[in-house]
Amino acid sequence: MTMNEKTQILLDKFYEEEKTWWRDCYGLHIVAIIILAITMMMFILPCQIWEGDYTTLPMIILLELIGLEYDMRRYFQFREEGKIKSVYMITRYLPIARREIIIYALRKLLKRCLQLTGIALGCQIVFSLLFLHTVAPGNLLMPLLCCFLFPMVILGSTFLWRQH
Repeated sequence: MTMNEKTQILLDKFYEEEKTWWRDCYGLHIVAIIILAITMMMFILPCQIWEGDYTTLPMIILLELIGLEYDMRRYFQFREEGKIKSVYMITRYLPIARREIIIYALRKLLKRCLQLTGIALGCQIVFSLLFLHTVAPGNLLMPLLCCFLFPMVILGSTFLWRQH
């Protein structure tokens, strides 16, 4: 997919100026922050503390995916007159293709995943050095896989699926 920079700037202005669904976005954003905060509390624990018991990891990843989905939902739908509608329904008369909305949302997802990965990676390293005096490969791999790779692949593919 190619990205049109002018369209991406137009989408930035659209999301800044459009206030039709803003109240719903605040609610979704608050829910996403709560869920992601709970998730990140689990990811900041050094992986050595888990002692090889990763049975809760799928649940934590699922919580992270739910939080990210709530956070990204504002880029795809809004509430108007009690009905949930697609953002594309508003932008269809603008020179914005549906794939540009998908690219815009993917860029926002990439930014959010990089933020979460940075927080988890930094905390993993700092806490493992402070409390365990060592850094294991798992301290680097777990944030990269769980906070970056899995959400980008799973949610990114669902965003691409929405294009059709």
